[in-house]
Amino acid sequence: MLKIQIILVLFMFLAGCATTPVHINDAKLAPSDRVLAFQSEAPNKSSLTVIRDEGFIGSACYYGLWINNVLAARLDVAEYAKFYLEPGEILLKISRDPQGSGLCGVEQSNWTQRETLMKPGEKKIFRMSIDANGKLDISRSDS
Repeated sequence: MLKIQIILVLFMFLAGCATTPVHINDAKLAPSDRVLAFQSEAPNKSSLTVIRDEGFIGSACYYGLWINNVLAARLDVAEYAKFYLEPGEILLKISRDPQGSGLCGVEQSNWTQRETLMKPGEKKIFRMSIDANGKLDISRSDS
């Protein structure tokens, strides 16, 4: 009985943890087969780097990143990808991996989106996070 209680307490502790930010220097570059769009550099384009947080929640699944309604990447825990965009208003959306199956295919309709304005040549960093309740978010980062 004590063993079951310890397991339950441990599970509750892990389930209550939100993801934590990863500095760009500590993140891994996502492999090219999961970075799907916006990879062409040009002099006037802006650059957008997106880093996925690390943590227990959602760690078994990739999460999808859409830029202007185009699936741009499927990121794993503590991975980042860099994108080159035309200046202007940019719509960022994250959700469960659209190619996920089994448990990773559940709740694909749970998503969050944000807008940002990119100036010519501007560089921005965003982070993908998941809170203790499983709520997805994408927000500006300074790392």
